[in-house]
Amino acid sequence: MIKTKSITDRIEDEDGERILVTRYWPRGMSRDRLEKAEWLKEVAPSKELLQDWKNEKIYWPEYCRRYREEMSSRQKKIARLAAKSQDNTITLLCHEPEHNPHCHRHILKKLIQEIQQEGD
Repeated sequence: MIKTKSITDRIEDEDGERILVTRYWPRGMSRDRLEKAEWLKEVAPSKELLQDWKNEKIYWPEYCRRYREEMSSRQKKIARLAAKSQDNTITLLCHEPEHNPHCHRHILKKLIQEIQQEGD
């Protein structure tokens, strides 16, 4: 199972393995506060993509396309996440609020699910 959460959301036993998928370590956030979450910044958007998004140079569909393109070269990392989530729960963490649909962790979740479906 794959879950997504904000780093500010309450930590729960049901989170399983918590994986931080941000380019930068969250300011003011200790490793203890994140409950020793694994940090996998290789599946985070590039600095350039983040800047284009934050500076409103691109719209969400373009962000999604470019993020997917960037992740095409990181299929082994994504496949590793797919394997981890096959029999266990993983929770993808980012600093954006969970209710915000404009976060790469939601796209990453879909990419992981696509790899799982290919294996079925």
